[in-house]
Amino acid sequence: MEVSSAKGCVQHYMWGYRGGIRTKDRILRRLGSSRLVSMADFQTSTHRAKWIFTPRDLMEKYQATNQRAIKILEQYGATRLEVNVDGSVSYPEPQFGTKDGATQRPSLPKPLNTEEEQLMRVFYEQKIQEVCAAFGFPHKIQGTAIIYFKRFYLQWSVMEHHPKHIMLTCIYASCKIEENHVSAEELGKGIQQDHQMILNNEIVVLQSLGFDLIVYAPYRSVEGFVDNMMEFFQPTNGELQKWKDLRETANLEVDKTMLTDAPLLFPPGQLALAALRRSNEVHKIVDFERYLESIFSRQRSSPH
Repeated sequence: MEVSSAKGCVQHYMWGYRGGIRTKDRILRRLGSSRLVSMADFQTSTHRAKWIFTPRDLMEKYQATNQRAIKILEQYGATRLEVNVDGSVSYPEPQFGTKDGATQRPSLPKPLNTEEEQLMRVFYEQKIQEVCAAFGFPHKIQGTAIIYFKRFYLQWSVMEHHPKHIMLTCIYASCKIEENHVSAEELGKGIQQDHQMILNNEIVVLQSLGFDLIVYAPYRSVEGFVDNMMEFFQPTNGELQKWKDLRETANLEVDKTMLTDAPLLFPPGQLALAALRRSNEVHKIVDFERYLESIFSRQRSSPH
C-alpha cells in the first residue's frame, strides 16, 4: 500500500471520513501516547524520536535505497551483497569480462522499482505472520519482527539483501528481545532453512536497526484500551463474549495495518484506536465517540 493510502486507511478506520477530522485528530494524537494503555515510555522512546516519519520522508528513504541498488547493479552487474560473519557486507564481484582488451558488459537484469520493492516487502511481512502463527508465537513477537523488518528496509533495498533471510533473522531477534527464546536451529528446522543464515545476518540486522530494539506494537495498546473501555462501560457478565470478540477483531485489524506503512507513520496508540473503531463498527458494542470524548476530557483536566 502506498504511503498516502495507508494514512487514508487509518483515518478512514477512525472516523469514516465524517466531519470534524481536525479536532478528532488532535484527540488521537494525545491518546496515541496515553498512559492508560501503558505507553508512557513511548513519549521518550527511540521509537517515537527516530522511527516515526512523514509520508514524504518515508518515500525519500525508499527511493534512496532503490537508487543505490540500481547503481550497484550498473557498477558490478549484480546487487546481492555478501554478509560476513562480523556483520560487514561485501559488494559483489564485477560480472564483467574482457575480450580483445575491451570490457564485455553482459545484459543486466531489469532492476525493481520502488512499487515492486513494496510488493515484495509486503509478501514477506505476510510470511512473518505465517511463520509466527505456525510456531504459536504471541502477537508481540509478530509485531516486533515486522517492525524490525520494516526498519531494516529503510536502510537497504530488497535487491541488496534477500527478504527471506532478513525476515527469519527479524523473527529470531524478536524472540530474543521479547523473552520468548527460540534457538536459530529450532527456527530454521521448523521452516526447512539453514539456521546459519539466520545467525550470519543477525549483526547486520541489529546494526541496521541502530540497536533500537525496544519497539511499541499496536497489540499492547489494544489490550490497554479494551481494559479501560470495560472499566468505563461496565459490561455485564453476559456481555463478556462480545468484548472478547471486539478485542479479537481489533487484533485482526492490526494484522492488516502491519502490512502497510502505517506503523512507520503513526504512534501505536493511534493504530490501536483505528483498529478498535473498525472492530466496534462490526460488533456495535459501545458508543465509541462518547468513549473518546470522555478520555479527552479527563486528559485536559489532568495536571499531567
